[in-house]
Amino acid sequence: MFPAQPSPDSGMREDRSKTNSDPGAVAPTAFPLLLTRLEDHVKEAGITQNAVCDGAVRSYLAAIQDPGIDTLAMPALGILSNHIDAAMHACSLMAPGASVSSYASMVTSKATNTYASATNVAADEHLVAQVGLAVRARFDPYVVACERQLYLNHADVPADLKVLIQNHAMGSVKDPLVEAAEQILQAAHTPADPTNAEKAALVQALEALPVVQAMYNGKLAVGAGAEGGSLPTIVVTAACKAQKHFGKYADQFFKNAPTGMVIYAALVQPSRRPPARHVSNIEVTEDTVEPGRFWLGTRVTQYRANAARVGNKVRLSVMDDVSTVVHEIGHQVEFYLPAVEWMRLHQIIRMRMVGAQLVNIYPKSEKAEPAFDVSAMPAFEAYYTNPDAQRSGKYYPAKLYVSGDTELLSMTVQFFSRPDTATLMIQRDPVLAATVLRAIRPDDFTNFPANLLALLPT
Repeated sequence: MFPAQPSPDSGMREDRSKTNSDPGAVAPTAFPLLLTRLEDHVKEAGITQNAVCDGAVRSYLAAIQDPGIDTLAMPALGILSNHIDAAMHACSLMAPGASVSSYASMVTSKATNTYASATNVAADEHLVAQVGLAVRARFDPYVVACERQLYLNHADVPADLKVLIQNHAMGSVKDPLVEAAEQILQAAHTPADPTNAEKAALVQALEALPVVQAMYNGKLAVGAGAEGGSLPTIVVTAACKAQKHFGKYADQFFKNAPTGMVIYAALVQPSRRPPARHVSNIEVTEDTVEPGRFWLGTRVTQYRANAARVGNKVRLSVMDDVSTVVHEIGHQVEFYLPAVEWMRLHQIIRMRMVGAQLVNIYPKSEKAEPAFDVSAMPAFEAYYTNPDAQRSGKYYPAKLYVSGDTELLSMTVQFFSRPDTATLMIQRDPVLAATVLRAIRPDDFTNFPANLLALLPT
């Protein structure tokens, strides 16, 4: 959650950026930020460029050509295993000196033919791909695990990985990530500012969505998807437990944290939540306690909540409320968005840029916090009304981290978590609201009016 006054660094990500993100520097273009994003995404998906091999390409292409062929029926898998065993024995006798690659190809061909003959199925490229995966599993379990993910779950493979594999399939001579970034940017479309009538129509369409109605009625905690909001492990540091004010806030915190997680689950459809291995753990960290003025009592400065991709950790203060929990989990969602959706968030910011240089969100602070120079963030400015907070409200959502991530999605889902702020977000900034909702709930936009989708970055 953005603070009205500056406070310590949130520690969002380790510095791997190739751009200068200091206030006063020229705002980076989309390309280097997207390239950094793709590098992170591919690395953290566990699919290295070396693992994106010919087998993965064949598997992926076979899957997208015929999505109906997802896997062999369970009884057939047992039969196939027997045919692979027989083929391995036969091929080892026929070519005892063959390389592993040649041997695997021979086994795949023989097992495909014998299985097809025994089960009366066509020995087409789809069957070859399936048999090839099963054969390769005997030799290279790590690579085949990546290939099976691409083949069996192709619909859920992030768009940037699809582009990467397609580039390999076409024999790209460029660095595949560079080419993937170029293709994503070439396909991007930034719409013109909507008219008042178009904004009104967009608001009306959004307000017809069940999830928005649940926001307005304060029912997200019991809404669709809430059943998936089980709370990850909460760890309270020893130093936090030792602070005198911990007991005062602990009971309420242990109500706030589960409620925030349930709201997150109601907002974000399962396919857009972080992968299971990257679900964040919550660490409750000590606040800063200092002597009060004139030695009267103590003064507690609340720990500034933050999220970290490294270690999948969300750090909170025991004093944090529900909306802060939703905000920080929102960062975890942004970390694992498909690159195309992530880029659309950046397009919102670039649609509103008025200056070529990064600005400092808190000019009076000793520690600079850079942001894109945007003209307006209507919902946030309407909520934070005093002059200093209003400036922060405009610039903080456009804050730029060295990773290329921003605060735009987290601030928006934070506003979605309460009826009053959700109403402001939907009615004052429907383009931003719809762009974030489409990123975290794409199924809601399957039948959304085409003329209204045209108002959003694509």
